[in-house]
Amino acid sequence: MSSQDTSPTPYDRRDGVTIYHESTSVVAVIEGITIVAIFLGALIANLIAMATILRDKVLRRNLHNWLILNLIINDLSFTIMNISFAIVSVYDHGYFLLHNKAVCFIHGNLLFAFGNFATVVAISVDRYLAVVWSARFPPSKSRTIVFIVFCWVAAIGSSFPSLSGVVSAIRYQKVSHSCSPDWQEDCFYGISLNLIIYVVIVPTMVLCYVGVFLKVWRQQRLLSSYTDEKPSVVSNVCSLEDNDDDDHDQDRVPHADNDMPVDGIDQSSEGPTSLNLTPEPMDYSQSSNTEEPDAEHAEGENEEKKTIQQENVIKGIKKKDRRSMQKKLNIDKRVALTGTLLVLTTLVCWLPYCIVNSCLLSINIPHWMGVATVWLGYSNSLFDPLIYSFMNRRIGARYRGMFRRWSIGLNTGEA
Repeated sequence: MSSQDTSPTPYDRRDGVTIYHESTSVVAVIEGITIVAIFLGALIANLIAMATILRDKVLRRNLHNWLILNLIINDLSFTIMNISFAIVSVYDHGYFLLHNKAVCFIHGNLLFAFGNFATVVAISVDRYLAVVWSARFPPSKSRTIVFIVFCWVAAIGSSFPSLSGVVSAIRYQKVSHSCSPDWQEDCFYGISLNLIIYVVIVPTMVLCYVGVFLKVWRQQRLLSSYTDEKPSVVSNVCSLEDNDDDDHDQDRVPHADNDMPVDGIDQSSEGPTSLNLTPEPMDYSQSSNTEEPDAEHAEGENEEKKTIQQENVIKGIKKKDRRSMQKKLNIDKRVALTGTLLVLTTLVCWLPYCIVNSCLLSINIPHWMGVATVWLGYSNSLFDPLIYSFMNRRIGARYRGMFRRWSIGLNTGEA
């Protein structure tokens, strides 16, 4: 049989696709393992995070978690529709994507990638309003719905030109085993998107979290001012380490009168003293002279007790204020750190891809660079649920309980 009669195979291509390496080579194995790990990690992490939020009533009622769910939906959709086909493309060198235009169109659309950017900026603005302007702009369902609608409108509007094929039509990119818009076809479209992302979206996110950090810094200074008060006030506040101590102190005040009879019994048991040997008239005169001062002394003690009780109440209020301020400060710190990590991972994952594929730079992209930048962009769908899950204490507790039940079930099954 002559070579002209043989049909094309994935490794004997007549469609002009460059074969960079055999499917059984070390490079192909490394590419396949990494993309499968990204796919499975992103799929599992997003599904668990979504199920945890939806099953927990407290998390589900938190309006901010609606935006987190919107981010998870974008990441999960991107994982299923974009990353999954890249696994096949690694081993068949794009044969399936190149000969199935509809699948390449689904795989290469950037709807959910732009949705990720829009949702992250919506989360940033929502966190800024909740922390810095909480009194003026309290969380509301209408505001959250507006943010979600904005995310989808921005995502659809940004990806529509390439989805419709008007500019930068979606094509298979040989260098990266993936389909994506042809950025070199229409430079204006690519530049416009980069300007929107890195001139509008990214500075907005940065400014929002700078404002959050400044608010946290002011709260930290205000809280530390309590410890910088006068020594008397500090000693009073420091003596109230627990609410139980306050209760014990107040309980000990009424029992102060009970100490006097005990002392009298102890003194009478010692035998005669100089007071017992004094004449009777002297005793009468002393009793008549000390009767009124004792009443005044008792009245003074009662006023002193009332004053102490009032001071204890004030101290308790200050203590509760400090605790509430510290709790809010810890929450705001966690919010600022979580948002900062989301912004940094978004930039680190997508900035190399935008630079390498920029039409302004005439870069001869080698195969390893094309694969590395695309794989790094894919990994953003894995980092988002991990960051939010591990930074949220309630979700973290849910994860630990779930893994504990799994381990107990495995141990009992083995037994």
